[in-house]
Amino acid sequence: MRIFAIPILKNKTTYYCRHKPKTTTYLTKMTNYATRKWEELSNADKKSLKGRIYVGGQNLLDRMDYQEYFLKGVPMREERGDDKSSVPLLYPSNVITSEQIVNNLQQLLERRSPYHRKYMIYSALFVPLSATFSIIPILPNIPLFYNLFRLYSHYKAYKGAQHLSHIIEDNRLVPTASKELIYIYNGLDLNKNEIIDEQRIHNIAKKFGLIVLENDVKRARNQILEKIKKENQEKNPNNKIKVDDSVRNDGGDNNKK
Repeated sequence: MRIFAIPILKNKTTYYCRHKPKTTTYLTKMTNYATRKWEELSNADKKSLKGRIYVGGQNLLDRMDYQEYFLKGVPMREERGDDKSSVPLLYPSNVITSEQIVNNLQQLLERRSPYHRKYMIYSALFVPLSATFSIIPILPNIPLFYNLFRLYSHYKAYKGAQHLSHIIEDNRLVPTASKELIYIYNGLDLNKNEIIDEQRIHNIAKKFGLIVLENDVKRARNQILEKIKKENQEKNPNNKIKVDDSVRNDGGDNNKK
């Protein structure tokens, strides 16, 4: 297992967990089956009912908090093969310190663990109610499927947060400066409110061979920028505030692999 710390802008960092399970659990098999079935809907005509369900579902997935995606990717405690093994936390030391990334991670766990536990319980309570929904026979019970998905998602995120907390408590999380990340972040000054651009995100994913990382980090970037834009508009309702999404690409071409 490896964890990547990807700074988006000053004081805003997202994390990604890379983990290859040694065995495939029944829960994982069921999840993979459901994922395949969901992806099959992507081939449906976008104007059809199935197509509209897929598009609407994808919009919901994109709005799901990026921190939840990260915690879901952390294996549950029961899946650990060796409790004594260390876990590298890769980060670009030219834009962030090891103390910052560990402190940010601990604060994230303190916030998200009780949050996911709370909404895991809420989702479980709504499952019996949504199971009673009567929908046209040719259509699935969407409320039930949604509640089951949210129950599973909150459960995975909660257990992932627990596992990661144990790793930190056992002093097994090892901050490790990554030469690859340092090179890709070269020329980007987060202290001047610069934002990581999508080309650099692509370069990170390509360098480490992690396609999902690119999607997750881009989602995190979009959510962070949207939140900042919304907060600025609330503070200055009479002014047209625009988040500066431009980044100096000094050496950007050199980062392409």
